[in-house]
Amino acid sequence: MLPLTHAWSRAQKCLLIAAVLIALAAFGTLVQSVERRYRPPDGNILAGTWEMTAPYSKDSSTVLRLDPERTAAWHSGAWVRYPAAGQQGYSEMMWYAGGRYIYMHFEEGSPQIWQIIQILPDELRLRHAKRDYTFKRI
Repeated sequence: MLPLTHAWSRAQKCLLIAAVLIALAAFGTLVQSVERRYRPPDGNILAGTWEMTAPYSKDSSTVLRLDPERTAAWHSGAWVRYPAAGQQGYSEMMWYAGGRYIYMHFEEGSPQIWQIIQILPDELRLRHAKRDYTFKRI
């Protein structure tokens, strides 16, 4: 297109190519710096021990432990608040956080997919099976 509309000299062509290459390099640098500075959190932000606060049950409690090594445990029942009651409701699993979801694979069951609604430093809101759950970091 350009050679047909104007007779470009060799110097003009070289300048034009250099300007385009510099503009592409500057744009690539800008994109990389923005991605580095504003990178979304990875799955390690979820690592820790979380207690379910909603829905609430006064008789028992549910605790979710997510390890950085992608292993986890789901503790539920009266023993969480009263350890002498025994360890009913203890499940080991593997977990992975990707995008807006947490994938949990229990050893004794099928995998579950939980939607991440909100992540705060001390609160985690999830949705599973059309029901919302709130966890507090302990």
